[in-house]
Amino acid sequence: MSDEASNERAVNLDYRESHMRVGVACLLFAAAMFQWNGGTSWLPTWLANMGLRFGLDGADSLRVLIGLELTGAGLCLGLRRIGAKVAWACALAAAFVSLAELAALNAPGAVAAGAGAWAMLMPAIVLAVAVLFLVAKPSPSAAAPQSALSVVVTSILAFTLMMGMATRLSIENTVKTEALANQGVKAVDLAFESWKGRTFADAGVAKHLPRLTAETLEGQAIVVFYNPKCGQCHEVFDRWLASGRSEKIIAVMVPAAEGAIEAAGDGDIGDINCPDCIRLELPTGPTWLITTPSVAVLSEGVIRCAADRDFTSCLGAPPAP
Repeated sequence: MSDEASNERAVNLDYRESHMRVGVACLLFAAAMFQWNGGTSWLPTWLANMGLRFGLDGADSLRVLIGLELTGAGLCLGLRRIGAKVAWACALAAAFVSLAELAALNAPGAVAAGAGAWAMLMPAIVLAVAVLFLVAKPSPSAAAPQSALSVVVTSILAFTLMMGMATRLSIENTVKTEALANQGVKAVDLAFESWKGRTFADAGVAKHLPRLTAETLEGQAIVVFYNPKCGQCHEVFDRWLASGRSEKIIAVMVPAAEGAIEAAGDGDIGDINCPDCIRLELPTGPTWLITTPSVAVLSEGVIRCAADRDFTSCLGAPPAP
């Protein structure tokens, strides 16, 4: 009888550990998906500040966080014997991050960066669920042990795959766009500062202008985002691009927001001087958050250089007049 009771208790313990592993993995996966969909306004404030110390913008910091969350979810499911302990550690980390974010949002004078009520509600939900998992501490499992080598290999693979996946995610800078939305303005941030080393599809630009991917997929290309009333835009075309270049040149016009009063700029100075350019235009409607002119130089679809001030760094010295 005692053996039956012992076996039943072992089954219950194994079930509870399995439940905890799957539950924490689902919590981490759900948090990562919400953050990816919500953009940088879902990045915890204190993590955003920490990222700035290491030279990471909000989008890159959020990619790191999502990568770590997906890694934790993978380890919870992939490590059999110690999976419950990993899950408990992940639940503890989630509780700590959520508690720190709630403390930052409730500090005197603090203002939520852009997610509205969700800025307070989401970390509170994560904290509550994480605490529930922490109450049920993992017990010894009857699962077959894994060798130290298996644990190390599984951990390295999970970290490499999940972080690699996270670095390729398109993250929108919704801190800016939601701040403008509070003023009744629809805005789209093209996150120019994160373009280098990515394709236009990875950077999230191609979803607004799909043809841009097709035009830059092969060979060398120069893409210029411009406004016809911008004098410096004309200067870029006149000084660097007017004389024949071997690269394909694509001019993308950035229109004013629908219904907005367009700034005078440099007045009506005519069309840009680029007869051989491929002409594209971003859709009319929202306010496009990108400096004009902005230049991107691509090779085989990958943005090798991007500049909105020092154009020599990407285009080289302009030809002598």
